[in-house]
Amino acid sequence: MSEGSRKTKGVHKGPRSQRVIESVFEATLAELAELGFAKLTIEGVAKAAGVSRTTIYRRWPSKSELVAAAMEPLLAPYAREIDSGSLVEDLLALMEILSENLGRPKARELIRVLNDPSLREVARSSADRAFAAFLRVFEHAQARGEIGPEEDVEMICHLTVYGLTYWAEHHGRFPGEAERLRLLRVVLAPLPGIELPQLA
Repeated sequence: MSEGSRKTKGVHKGPRSQRVIESVFEATLAELAELGFAKLTIEGVAKAAGVSRTTIYRRWPSKSELVAAAMEPLLAPYAREIDSGSLVEDLLALMEILSENLGRPKARELIRVLNDPSLREVARSSADRAFAAFLRVFEHAQARGEIGPEEDVEMICHLTVYGLTYWAEHHGRFPGEAERLRLLRVVLAPLPGIELPQLA
């Protein structure tokens, strides 16, 4: 059984149950960012969330499963179907999702913690899902003829995503609106027929 399929095992539907889940996830990410994975404990999360250890254990039997489940709300927006008919508008929409995630409290600490070898699969899955969302946007643009069939959309996608993440790492913050537009003007410039975003 996969981590994703187990994340709500034993959870009863209802507002109270949802509040408990949200509280546990919030506490998990906060504890993880502050303590790191090695020092993260179910007991500590339970105390911070105001729930019993049993409440957590019966849903998420291991720390890695708990962390994977807690990451899910951050990753879920990448599954949305984004296809406005404009490559630039779709990329800006995805950048906004990424910006919201990286703008969360202790986001930088959380990213650092995800480099822990014990969370390698969680980190890889998170990165893959974000990248896949950007790649879908490029593939949609190619399918509707906005990008020519000869263009290497996967490589262009890599340049876009890693340009964003490297910029954020180097500057300590996610690029603002004007900086996102500048990045897109550079990355998309070689593509004929793309209407490049205008800078203010």
